[in-house]
Amino acid sequence: MQNEYNVYIDESGDEGINKGSKFFILTAIIIERKKDLGISRCVDTIKEYLEMSIKSQLHWNLVKGYPNKLMIMSNIKEMDITIINVIIDTTKIRMISSNNVYNFFSGYLYERICWFVRDRNAVANINISSRGNLSKKRLIDFLKENNDKKFTIDYSKIKDIKIYPNSQKKLLQLADCCCSALGQALKYNDAKNRKYVSYLKEKFYTYNDKYLGYGLKYVPTNIEKAPEFRELIIYLNN
Repeated sequence: MQNEYNVYIDESGDEGINKGSKFFILTAIIIERKKDLGISRCVDTIKEYLEMSIKSQLHWNLVKGYPNKLMIMSNIKEMDITIINVIIDTTKIRMISSNNVYNFFSGYLYERICWFVRDRNAVANINISSRGNLSKKRLIDFLKENNDKKFTIDYSKIKDIKIYPNSQKKLLQLADCCCSALGQALKYNDAKNRKYVSYLKEKFYTYNDKYLGYGLKYVPTNIEKAPEFRELIIYLNN
């Protein structure tokens, strides 16, 4: 019997080219299916610390106070999860319309998810955070149409894809925290906000001891022209 991993995907930023945020980020957290419930309970522990109702939604941008956000990151650091981030600099995108940014760059994320489960002789159950214009059929059709052009997705490694509101899945809320913390670090570009990401570094998907291009994928590839991303990498490596 194949091993199974549950994957939870959320995004941060606005993919509108030249009219939204500079960075649009897609984040996946990957969890062994048998450990899913235990990590969901860790999210409950975070909510209890924040004096939130267990049934309420954990949302990074609504958490007040630097110490509380560091607490969330320190808890995530102890969880048995793997994180993959795809960071898109929307100011550098050419030839792709705003309406297709999410679907197109999801290809890079799913490609890496497939690499991860392939090397573990496993399959992935993918759970996506719902968004206004997201259609499972349109997403899959778009990815298959563009497969083997910029990315290669091994669909034999994807068991299922489902879309949920964040409020229904605690681990989508965890993905929101990971994704939004990275977005905040890039937006403010200072040591205080980069510290959030330092807690996550050990969780980044690595291959041959490399996380750049795997757990942290920047698009386009020339990071020399991306000072915020380059300075984040220098911070993490030091």
